[in-house]
Amino acid sequence: MTRAASPHNPALAWEPDLLGAGYERLTLPLPDDDEGAVIATLIRALPPANAPAPSFAFLAIHGWNDMFYQWALADAVTAAGGAFYAIDLRKYGRSWDPQRQSYGYTDSMRVYFADIDAALAAMRTDLPARFGPGAAQLPTILYGHSTGGLTAALYAGSRRGKNLAGLVLNSPWLELQVGAAGSAVVVPVAELAARAAPKKPLPVHDPGFYGMVLDAWRPEGMTRVPGAPEDTTDPFWTTGWTPAWDMRPDPAPIRGGWLHAVIRAQRYVARNVRLRLPVLMLTAARSIVATAWSEELRGADTVLDVEQMWARAADIASDVHILKLDNAVHDVLLSRAPVREAGFAEIREFCQRQVRRARSR
Repeated sequence: MTRAASPHNPALAWEPDLLGAGYERLTLPLPDDDEGAVIATLIRALPPANAPAPSFAFLAIHGWNDMFYQWALADAVTAAGGAFYAIDLRKYGRSWDPQRQSYGYTDSMRVYFADIDAALAAMRTDLPARFGPGAAQLPTILYGHSTGGLTAALYAGSRRGKNLAGLVLNSPWLELQVGAAGSAVVVPVAELAARAAPKKPLPVHDPGFYGMVLDAWRPEGMTRVPGAPEDTTDPFWTTGWTPAWDMRPDPAPIRGGWLHAVIRAQRYVARNVRLRLPVLMLTAARSIVATAWSEELRGADTVLDVEQMWARAADIASDVHILKLDNAVHDVLLSRAPVREAGFAEIREFCQRQVRRARSR
């Protein structure tokens, strides 16, 4: 695919991105915090040469222990007529300084409002510079995956979200996945840790099964992943999705102050967020809680409880469509090709529907 050359824009200092040709990044300075200088990073996908002007803008927010590398999502949104952007939030991915910053840490999910505001402001400058004055008024779709879905819902429910045209949630983390009995234990522990030692890692064990799925792990001695179609080139079955320039610590620490911030945000969304904008939610058709590896983990959400997501969906907005996909994994759009293509098709229709709605006003 031939990409358009980067246009000269003296107002914004875009640089080549780690994803390679067709992607550029912009550093977004933010106010300092107790660990010093803070930035977020905005990534944009350059459309193919001679592509028509976009009909909507799309901003993607990653989840916990994540960053933007989901090029298939960018390709799908661009092909649907969108101007695609993604953000690496402060202290994640391109925005993390491992020498002085606590990876992924915040004591309030509302801190990310500044990151999102900065990204949207940069988009409002970039879009008309590339596509003409009318592009400043393009309907904007906000997207969030997992913890990013929680952040996106929180942001959309604030007065800052009044100019959004729609919200796409990919397996959003709207509730602790431990049930009422588990919450009775976890919540007090998180509250105590947040007061006593907010940045101290909690003793949380991750068996790593979801990472194995995303890395296309195969048992020792096998030349290909069990169940992979013959002659497939799908990264889900071959190379996996994780880029060579992965910027995440292993393991990523879960800190008490951060977990308490998540719990507070979940409670706020459950009690107070009632969105007036359309919402699309993508999830797996089932979740599996596993203590040992099995091949069925390649076709389920092994991180969160999808039934909790479904139950919460109707509470956050009156116009919600839930797509439950068989064989989807936690990040639905990193599932095997037929599954993610179904997700992309739903996103395309959702975004184009919001474009039609905006034009009819």
